[in-house]
Amino acid sequence: MIKEKMSNNYIKGCFMKIVDSTAMVFLAKNANLDFLFYDMEHAMFDLQTIHNCALLAKSNNIGIFVRAPECSKGYVSRILDAGANAIMVPMVESREQAIKLRDWSKYPPLGNRGYAGGANTMYAPSGNHENNMLNLNKETITIAQIETVQGIAHVEEIVSVDGIDAIIVGPADLSISLGIPDGKDTIELYKNIKIVQDCCRKYHKAFGIIGKLELLEQFKDYLQIAISAIDTNCILESLNRYNKEYDRLLKKEIHDGK
Repeated sequence: MIKEKMSNNYIKGCFMKIVDSTAMVFLAKNANLDFLFYDMEHAMFDLQTIHNCALLAKSNNIGIFVRAPECSKGYVSRILDAGANAIMVPMVESREQAIKLRDWSKYPPLGNRGYAGGANTMYAPSGNHENNMLNLNKETITIAQIETVQGIAHVEEIVSVDGIDAIIVGPADLSISLGIPDGKDTIELYKNIKIVQDCCRKYHKAFGIIGKLELLEQFKDYLQIAISAIDTNCILESLNRYNKEYDRLLKKEIHDGK
């Protein structure tokens, strides 16, 4: 369902860095988000957390996306076996890496993912393998993250791989790779992001960005995966807002009491 919505329109979610509570599934649902995106590359989430959140999320029509620490069969296949709807590998830089990602995330005949029932099949009774593999191939979103100069140089051969469903740009690492960290040259950054976006449009693949709303707005004419909210930022912004409101309220009360 979420893959179909992505293809026909756009999907929006929150990037997860520290919150491992399954209650986030209900918060995302109540906020009308489409998915939660767990970062296993830089954050401390484990497969048990992914498994528990995925089972609850599937029952509430919320997607569970995961960024793997690296492009390896052990991570890609196990994250999907834990019930994730989408898998993303960081710093994809070649067709060979994209093919490996496809092969480890999709079942035959499209890929070479080994079959096992479990959270991915909602612990359905054993059997019905062919139908399960067919449905999971249709539903699983395989994402290559492009965030280096090498990735930009080989973007077309990455995007064109059959079975790669989407590309997400990581603007922070891309800026560093370009030698322009901390927003030193937005024109150069935007030019390179546009290369990726145009390639996704050419091959009818979904395009996404993890970045500030202002950055997403620059590419809104062809943007299927929107990720700007990050749990740490959401919490900090809320705390800062309440801190200011406390000061406003209490200072006023002290003034009125004089």
